[in-house]
Amino acid sequence: MLIIYTVKLKNKNMIKTYATSEQTLDSIEYRAPSSWMEASKVVRGFSTEQTFLQTLANEDLQPSDRTTVEYANALSAYAEDYCDVNNQDGAIEQSQVDQIKLLANAPRFMHNKEEVTYYDNERRKRRLTDEEWNHYQSFKPYMVWYNQLLSDYAYTNPQAKLSDMNRALVEQSIPSFPGQTEVVERGIKDATRGARTEAVSRQLLDRTPVDYSPGTIEDDLRGGDLIVMHNGHRIKVDIKSSLSDVAAIRGGYDKIYKEHISYAISKKKRDHNVKDQHVVVVFPGFTDLDLGDSFNLRLPEEDIQNRADFLAHQLKFAFRELRL
Repeated sequence: MLIIYTVKLKNKNMIKTYATSEQTLDSIEYRAPSSWMEASKVVRGFSTEQTFLQTLANEDLQPSDRTTVEYANALSAYAEDYCDVNNQDGAIEQSQVDQIKLLANAPRFMHNKEEVTYYDNERRKRRLTDEEWNHYQSFKPYMVWYNQLLSDYAYTNPQAKLSDMNRALVEQSIPSFPGQTEVVERGIKDATRGARTEAVSRQLLDRTPVDYSPGTIEDDLRGGDLIVMHNGHRIKVDIKSSLSDVAAIRGGYDKIYKEHISYAISKKKRDHNVKDQHVVVVFPGFTDLDLGDSFNLRLPEEDIQNRADFLAHQLKFAFRELRL
């Protein structure tokens, strides 16, 4: 059961301070990638290991051809096996396991993103065939898995730097996409930005009585970044990095500013009014400016708690609208 206490926000006009379009991360300058450097060395070292070379040979792949989907998939699988063995033996810490998996999967993620983007564009122009639709859907579980791995890393490593992660992932991906540096940078930055927003939202909810947990891959595919339990209902919550995402569902900013709300109910997800099928879409109340290059809010303690209370209240209002 979820219990949310009514707390008077000290900044009643808090929501009015959020811009309708948030700053992107393009202006953040890169610095040395700290612990990512060691993880990068491990992943680069895979290319000379005999077991990996034999894996490529078994797939009729050349070690020099890093641009293929098949190479990206082989690297992903090899890194998974490497991490399973070494993490089980305690040879490497969990944070480095996560870094190695993120790096080794970055090219595969970008290949999958290309496919998803292509079919997203095609869907705007025409109806996909059944074969195309199934092919399109086949990429999504992996994309969710990778985004969840990004989010979990940001959540469990709040002291880390966003620029370090971005630089390491971009540098790992660029050799697989020659001449597409800008595409790679944008794809990685979009993914890490969304993952960071979700991670910091979890940090805020940890400060409240909200009974939540990260969504499974199946939940996420249906809009549930997080799952909140309330009055016996398992409610999906979709965390958004921008207030404009909420305004788009609400039909504009008028109601948002008038009622001081930053959530919406995704009507597309409703299924015969079954409560557990609803999705609460929420902007958690902070922007890139509040985070800078970090994975936590760079604000006074009192302001952070106010943000946490504000997010809890938005969920409370959403559940009231859903009559839960």
